[in-house]
Amino acid sequence: MLKLVFALIIIVDGVEQPDVSHWRSIYRCNEFSEATEKGLTRPHNRWRLRNNSQVNITAYCKPVYVSDDVEIYD
Repeated sequence: MLKLVFALIIIVDGVEQPDVSHWRSIYRCNEFSEATEKGLTRPHNRWRLRNNSQVNITAYCKPVYVSDDVEIYD
């Protein structure tokens, strides 16, 4: 049976990275997406920027269907 989850896609220097993590919640996935793009070092509102953003790193979440054998993070 397929499940709808959110895949964290990371692109470095224009190349989509092969490792994809799958998240149950779009909100949780977006936390990691934002932290990856901006180089954030702390969770929630206490995040501090290492730089204004990482150079040439893009991250986003997209909905995908996965089978039961795929690991899904909370």
